Amino acid sequence: MRVKHSIKSFNQLLTLSLFLFLLTTPIFAQQIDNVDEAFLEARELAFDGKRAEARELAYAILEIAPDYHGVRILIARTYSWDGLYDQSREELAYVLEDTPDHEEALMASIDNEIWSGNPEDAVKFANEATSYYPVDVPILLKSANAHHAAEMDREAALILNIIDQINPSNSEAMALRRSIRVSGENYRLTGSYTYDHYSEVFSPAQKGYVQLSKRTPIGSVIGRLNYGNRFETTGFQPEIDFYPSIADGWYGYMNIGYTNSSIFPEFRAGAELHKRVPSGFELSLGFRYLKFQNSDVMIYTGTITKYQGNWLFTLRPYVTPSSVGSSRSLNLLARRYFTGPDNYLTFRGGFGFSPEERRFQDVSGDVFFTESQFIGIDGFKSLSINLALFLSFDVARQELSFSPGDYTEIYTLNGGLQLKF
Repeated sequence: MRVKHSIKSFNQLLTLSLFLFLLTTPIFAQQIDNVDEAFLEARELAFDGKRAEARELAYAILEIAPDYHGVRILIARTYSWDGLYDQSREELAYVLEDTPDHEEALMASIDNEIWSGNPEDAVKFANEATSYYPVDVPILLKSANAHHAAEMDREAALILNIIDQINPSNSEAMALRRSIRVSGENYRLTGSYTYDHYSEVFSPAQKGYVQLSKRTPIGSVIGRLNYGNRFETTGFQPEIDFYPSIADGWYGYMNIGYTNSSIFPEFRAGAELHKRVPSGFELSLGFRYLKFQNSDVMIYTGTITKYQGNWLFTLRPYVTPSSVGSSRSLNLLARRYFTGPDNYLTFRGGFGFSPEERRFQDVSGDVFFTESQFIGIDGFKSLSINLALFLSFDVARQELSFSPGDYTEIYTLNGGLQLKF
């Protein structure tokens, strides 16, 4: 009788447990009125160390919204934190099968493989991620860490160099660089030649430069020698650019140049402060100063830049005060990256004068107050790991400073090579 009673009690207990299990899940799901709010609650639980409870709530959310990938990635993250790497892989594979370019899933996969002791697999995920997001700093940081974990320090250093081009003051990149045994390429030698053809009045003009850039612990330094041949006159102008790293998310730009040649400003200087802000934006504010033989010009400028996937968009205005009013100009840029910052296509356009173009019609500085419009396209292509080629073509319509209302068209072809070592 005792055996029959025990069996009966066990069956009753099992039935009650099954009933409660079947009853609990639907009730839990029914209690979720807003999946987004429930997701935030699950995140709080996970970050408070209550990972099992976070997963329970997250799975309940998936009962309502099975393709809520952010929830599934949170589950995968909690599995990784608990050392359950296979379970994490399974959840992340579900997301990537549906959305192969899911940024958060790719980054979580890189972390999961590094933590599980599979850095080679982490590198595979990193290479896949950078093929989708070649200039995304968080992705690039994950990739550098993956290569470092796989003892591929040279590749990691090169990735950090890419990050320096995008955000020179990134503290995580600086910290990782200190732990890497090699420095990668710290020098870039660039040579460029430009030919300007004018539709009328002026004979063709030529200009170019040779520059050497050096990466230093406090920022990149660039020495440049400009060459110009216009109006049957040849001249040179040396100048230096410096991009100091100031603090995390902050970096600067400084420029100075001097010459006694009449076809360049006698003296040029500039400074600009850049700040990375959330959501892939960067803002800057600064000035350019140009001194000519008979006048000097102060130009105020800044940028609003947005990184969006494989694209970079930049808006840069210039404001030039004078005794007769302010001259305003605007440059727009859209750049499509392909396999990194050394492979891209840029579309440009704008109106007014840009002091960055180093094109001057009149050494008095009157060019700043003439009408002009331009469009252009340029490409930058890596030929090998150390060598890159760049080409550009621009069309500008420029009012003549000595004949208001009359215009000349300027067709500009530019090309050059860059060597990294």
